[in-house]
Amino acid sequence: MSLKKSRNRSFNVFNLSFLDIMSCGLGAVILIFLILKHGDSLPSDQEQLIYNDIKNTKESIAISLATLETKQGLIKEIESQISAKKTKIENIQTEIAIKKESLETIIQENKDIQKVNTTKKESMPDIIQISGDGERQYLTGLKIEGQRIVYLFDSSASMLDENIQKIFRLSFLSNETKSLSEKWIRAKKTLRWLVARLPTESEFSIISYNSQVKSHTSGSWVQAKNQELVSSTLKSALGVLPENGTNFEKALLAAKAMRPRPDAVYIITDGLPTLGEPLGKFTISLKARSCLNSKGRISPDCRHILFQKAVAEFFKDQKIKTSTILLPLQGDQRAAADYWNLALQSGGTTISPSKDWP
Repeated sequence: MSLKKSRNRSFNVFNLSFLDIMSCGLGAVILIFLILKHGDSLPSDQEQLIYNDIKNTKESIAISLATLETKQGLIKEIESQISAKKTKIENIQTEIAIKKESLETIIQENKDIQKVNTTKKESMPDIIQISGDGERQYLTGLKIEGQRIVYLFDSSASMLDENIQKIFRLSFLSNETKSLSEKWIRAKKTLRWLVARLPTESEFSIISYNSQVKSHTSGSWVQAKNQELVSSTLKSALGVLPENGTNFEKALLAAKAMRPRPDAVYIITDGLPTLGEPLGKFTISLKARSCLNSKGRISPDCRHILFQKAVAEFFKDQKIKTSTILLPLQGDQRAAADYWNLALQSGGTTISPSKDWP
């Protein structure tokens, strides 16, 4: 019966005793107290170590910060120096660019000046004017140079034509016919071409020669920049007519006698001389004597001897730069070699231009 009653009794949480509850609470408080007490109970030496570590770390941080500040200051100073040097470099580069530009300008100006000077030398100068379709304004290898220039203009009868028979026939015709001969017109054009290319600051004279010589400046020097005198001198020279023989020695001595002496001589001729000056003190062979005394037609050998005598007298004291424009003449084979040798001895030039020049 009692078993039956116990089975019918219901379970109630409030049936736990108050003592059990208090025991549980007390145990929890003790546990917390033990935990807190254990955490605070570190040994004193460990606390000191931790404190020292913290202190050392703080000091290291302070030192590092100070070092960092110092290095940052150095970096700023270096950056400032770099900036200043960069500015200086930029200024130098700007200066170099300006100077380079200035140099390039000067170089270009020099090139322009050289080009103008070259053009002036190669083109017709303003001393006299030359016109005509067939007149070329150049001649390879020949430049008119010098401070005092003499033009020796051969006006002997051989300048009438290339052929000996035609020369003989033309020599008996009128002066008007002689002046219209093709070879003589070409010779006068050549003289005009040479005079047109006189250096502006030079002085010049024209001497025409055959058996005699004639100075078209009365033995004096004429300034190239004086256009009026240049034109009158040229007109006088172009007015002569070809006649008589060729005394080349007399022409050279007339040029050499000018004072002050010329430093350049330009010859317009067609061959070797047919006449010479008296012997004087010049030592010469019996054959040469016979050449000087020859009458009528003179042999090529004698013409060569007379040429050598003339050049020897011309170069006796000093050599003057001598250039020759050699026009054609039949039967005078030694002329080219002799005039070429004359140019080599004096530093000049010898040319035989084509028929369509100038």
